[in-house]
Amino acid sequence: MMKAAVDAMGNIQKSSTEISKIIDVIEDISFQTNLLALNAGVEAARAGDSGRGFAVVAAEVRGLAQRTADAANQVKGLISTSANQVIEGSKLVNSAGQALEDIVKKVSDTNDLIEKISSTSTDQASALSEMADALGSLDSATQTNAAMVEEMSAMSMTMDTKARDLEKTLSQYSFGDSNGFGDGVGTANIMPFKVAG
Repeated sequence: MMKAAVDAMGNIQKSSTEISKIIDVIEDISFQTNLLALNAGVEAARAGDSGRGFAVVAAEVRGLAQRTADAANQVKGLISTSANQVIEGSKLVNSAGQALEDIVKKVSDTNDLIEKISSTSTDQASALSEMADALGSLDSATQTNAAMVEEMSAMSMTMDTKARDLEKTLSQYSFGDSNGFGDGVGTANIMPFKVAG
């Protein structure tokens, strides 16, 4: 009976080590997700009104990443506690019964937290999908604005060219006032004419 208990504790210790590795991966993903959300929030702020909805999504993703990291830290703490209890249980086989009960409880708590992490990860995936959609909309709006700016620039250049041509033409045909006497033909005076710019 005691040998079976020791073997079970050894298996729990191995499982705890594997879970710790998985938690490290989850923490790394949460960190990268948080950085992505922060960068997305900065870009949304730069986009002004067009990026408001995107900023909300980025904030949600950042919150989910933080909650995931917090849950992962709690799991690591529980695993560490469980591992220590397993070691003590191995040394005190005669009193392993109580230690095993504590380990079972910690493992149960760990499973609960892992389920929470799984749920949070699903929410993260959904939020990231919304972020991708928002990025697509923002990119489309940016391209539309760029096209409009190019069109307005071309129109401005055309108007400037026409204004210069008109200025040149009018400057050659401006006449002074006739005095009403003589042969009735006014004297042509070449007067510079400039279009207000």
